[in-house]
Amino acid sequence: MYRKKIKAQAFDCMQNFYGTVQEPRIRCYVRFHDHISETSLKKAVQLSVGAIPELTCVFDKKRHCWEKRPFTAEDMFCLINISGEGESSRFPYLLTAIEPTCEPQIKILLLRDERHDTLCLIINHMVSDGAGFKQYLYLLCDLYSKCEKDAKFSKSPEPLGRRNLNQLLKNLSFKEKLAILFSKSNYGKPDPAIVLPLTGDSSHPIICRTQIEKEQFNAIRHFTNDCHVSVNDMILTAYIRVLHQITGCKKITVPCPVDLRKYKKEGQQCGICNLTGNYWCDTEIAPGEIFSETLQKVSGQMRSQKQSNDCLKGPMLFHMLFHILPFSAVQKSFLRISPVPVTSYSNLGILDNERLCFGGHEIEDAFISTAVKKVPYFQLSVSTYQGRCTLTSSLYGSEEDRKLVSGVLNQIVQEIRLNFA
Repeated sequence: MYRKKIKAQAFDCMQNFYGTVQEPRIRCYVRFHDHISETSLKKAVQLSVGAIPELTCVFDKKRHCWEKRPFTAEDMFCLINISGEGESSRFPYLLTAIEPTCEPQIKILLLRDERHDTLCLIINHMVSDGAGFKQYLYLLCDLYSKCEKDAKFSKSPEPLGRRNLNQLLKNLSFKEKLAILFSKSNYGKPDPAIVLPLTGDSSHPIICRTQIEKEQFNAIRHFTNDCHVSVNDMILTAYIRVLHQITGCKKITVPCPVDLRKYKKEGQQCGICNLTGNYWCDTEIAPGEIFSETLQKVSGQMRSQKQSNDCLKGPMLFHMLFHILPFSAVQKSFLRISPVPVTSYSNLGILDNERLCFGGHEIEDAFISTAVKKVPYFQLSVSTYQGRCTLTSSLYGSEEDRKLVSGVLNQIVQEIRLNFA
């Protein structure tokens, strides 16, 4: 039996605070080679609620809690017949909005053309971050596969674990916690001039995408291994250099989300939730500086921060304030201490092709994308599936903005291609 109200966690509310500059949603696109079973998918969606009861809740902004509603798969899932096989006929559905105060916290759209199905999944970021969303996707795949194999399957999963930061903090000693709290803040201070010349259109959400194909991405991986840097370092370096070229700013500061689940103990199971902190890449590019020089700077900064616990300071402070101060004071403190960066970056990692598996149906393409930003805010999102790397950005913008952003994404890829050989 579900509770009528579920307490919202600190990080749930933090994502709600971000609503002033973006719709905090995460999106996944899955393109199939054939048609899948909508009956099995709808059943899997209904069963999946057992793992995340918040999906069938609405968010009560006055009481700052989740309120249970009698939503079913009928409210979360929809089959839509479309004509045409081009991306232009499918991508708009990926930008579907969720109203968290009156709708379920997830929408799953199955787009069906003559030969293929395409799945668009949109989840409220208040419920889960990118890593948690992947957990949910793999759970949905598992449930779908079981439902397709056995029409009588009806076992709903239990919640996978706790949803708050305490589940990670309890793994640290009192001395370690004190050291983190008194450590130097790792918050960067981006130059306000680091903005793209976008015009914006509040009524027109758009998504731009480009890809690095498997053969070339594999070559990039070999190159980064030989240079003792990461693929993420390579992409981030290209992004920073393109921002430098467009804005003329010498010093580029970009936040890079880090999955705090790295602090869980071996075998510890976290619930599907938000557990994300930030590294900050603060890079000054000298006149005439070549790509490899910037790459070493970026890699050095990332390596240093990965070896430190400083990325926990901000989340720990927010978690403490959330449980001590009145909600209104928490909101004011958060937006003052940690304003949303205008230009940002998010690497959502690898979609595991062995776990992203809907029965035996072949998947042709898949990627994850992040929030639709309000101009001047801009975010580059990166994800990888079956060795193909996808770069996306979503915003409320004009068709001219679409051309500009598509050009930026292509420029980033070109910067990588010219410098990994």
